[in-house]
Amino acid sequence: MAGVVASFVLNCAVSVCAKLITDIAEARNNNPEKAFDLATLESTLKSIEPVIRDMERLNHEMGRSKNELQPLITKMEEGIKLLKKCWKSDSSYIAELHAFDESFRKLLDTIFKVQTARDQKERLKILILLNRFIKYCVLFFPFILLLLIILKFKGFEGA
Repeated sequence: MAGVVASFVLNCAVSVCAKLITDIAEARNNNPEKAFDLATLESTLKSIEPVIRDMERLNHEMGRSKNELQPLITKMEEGIKLLKKCWKSDSSYIAELHAFDESFRKLLDTIFKVQTARDQKERLKILILLNRFIKYCVLFFPFILLLLIILKFKGFEGA
């Protein structure tokens, strides 16, 4: 049961992204004269879908909050609703879709920048800890080696 829940949580953003891509493809097929308005958004979503999948997987593996991608999920859900609304009527759908596309790109850019900065800081932290470990190993190695030699020598005396 826990695996199913983890799998559902893990693939939430990917599922919403896939749904939005599917809805865009349907809208483009059903209304070829309006299709050009959605081509850029569809291309963006298709190109980021593997990245979102990796982000979700890595966030899960690193024990990060499942809510980290929630703003992106919410934005894509807004896109699904907007798409349904716009395709039911002809009123100013182009302006709304372009506004959504622009705000989606800004949010995506912000999320990528923030995650990149955090990931870089985590890598730096790991490098600092590794450097300290190596320094301690170099510093204490002679003492540990000497201790092992003494213990081995004393072991031979007792035999």
